[in-house]
Amino acid sequence: MSLVRVLSALGDSSDGGHTLLPRLAYTNGGTPMADIDPLPSAQRKGLIAVSVMAILSFIATLFLLLFITYRFIFWRSNYARYIGYNQYVVLIYNLVLADFQQSIAFLLCIKWIAEDKIEASSAACFLQGFWLQVGDPSSGLFVLAIAFHTFLLVTMGHKLSHRVFVSGVVGLWLFVALLVVIPLAAHGRNVFVPSGAWCWISEDYEPLRLWTHYIWIFLAEFGTVCLYAVMWFQLRRQIKQSTILGSSHTESLKRLRRVIGYMVIYPIAYIVLSLPLAAGRMATAQGQTPNVAYFCVAGALITSSGVVDVLLYTLTRRNLILESEPSQDRSYNRFMSSKNRKTDHLTTITAEPKNRTDITALRTMKHRNDEEDLEHTVRDGSTDNIVQSGVELTPMGKVYQHTTIEITHEPAFPSEGESSNRSSGDSDKRAAQSSRMWGNRR
Repeated sequence: MSLVRVLSALGDSSDGGHTLLPRLAYTNGGTPMADIDPLPSAQRKGLIAVSVMAILSFIATLFLLLFITYRFIFWRSNYARYIGYNQYVVLIYNLVLADFQQSIAFLLCIKWIAEDKIEASSAACFLQGFWLQVGDPSSGLFVLAIAFHTFLLVTMGHKLSHRVFVSGVVGLWLFVALLVVIPLAAHGRNVFVPSGAWCWISEDYEPLRLWTHYIWIFLAEFGTVCLYAVMWFQLRRQIKQSTILGSSHTESLKRLRRVIGYMVIYPIAYIVLSLPLAAGRMATAQGQTPNVAYFCVAGALITSSGVVDVLLYTLTRRNLILESEPSQDRSYNRFMSSKNRKTDHLTTITAEPKNRTDITALRTMKHRNDEEDLEHTVRDGSTDNIVQSGVELTPMGKVYQHTTIEITHEPAFPSEGESSNRSSGDSDKRAAQSSRMWGNRR
């Protein structure tokens, strides 16, 4: 009976297509490290797919990085304004840089295929784990940065200053460097060993995996979904309100919506391509490790994010640069910055003849625009209802008249009786000091 069980166990373990076969190796310090020798059939085929996507992403991201870098340096022959001030282009540049480092990590799978094994103590294993620890979180963080930058533009109506923006980009890279340093400082270079289908942080350090890797990928995925959902509803409401009110900012809001439409493609692509691998890693942390074929498919997907981002930028580059450049009047900025401001103005239009007959029309305006738009509005309508319909001016014929017309507005809205008294008093006082006068003899 025991022989039957042994043969049965050998038969179950003979399927190398779905099982990783670790072999213990020892470092100089005696620490056990698991090599994978030889590669299972399914893992070998899966790593070929990962390597193909890594080659495509490496070539695509390298070409785009060189192209944008060239435009950053020699921008005068192509742009009227320095392209480095376009914050969306800079964010995409850093996202592609993160994808480039990720593709370098997966390129090392070619070595495992060629040697038909993964050696834990090799420099290639360390470098693969190192570059994955850099590339995966940085890609997610820059996708989140794109979403947050767009969120500020929609909710606050302005972009970050160039100094603050550059500080934020540098800060993100410093944070990514910290995520790499923490595992190395805690466990040394042997923290990166064969894990799943390639080299990464050892399964013995699950808390380290969570807080230096998983949490930031899931934060990027969840955060981008929430931010873009809020932006979509808010921008839709603003466009609807501006259409009802006949606001001149409607076209600028639609222009902003097009920019958001271009930028939302990047987080969607990131979530679709990164979620399978992140879910597989979390399942491993829960003790339910997927087979090697799953990890290879997930690895091929996340590796393709580089070529996908390059393709998206190539298709949307021209429209993105044109639409995200600030307009001459920055009308969408004025709309956004003043949309939460409520200002009540009391506008007084006074006609004062020499015989002390005062003809006053009070008009109160409530508007949600800035003072510049208010001045244009008042100036355009200053001839309306200056003379009330119930006032008869015919008996004043053949009388020499000096008429003063003054237009004032106050940023407060007091009570009705107090408003009339104060407005008339202020008008008389200002008319006595300085005014524009028109004389005519009738």
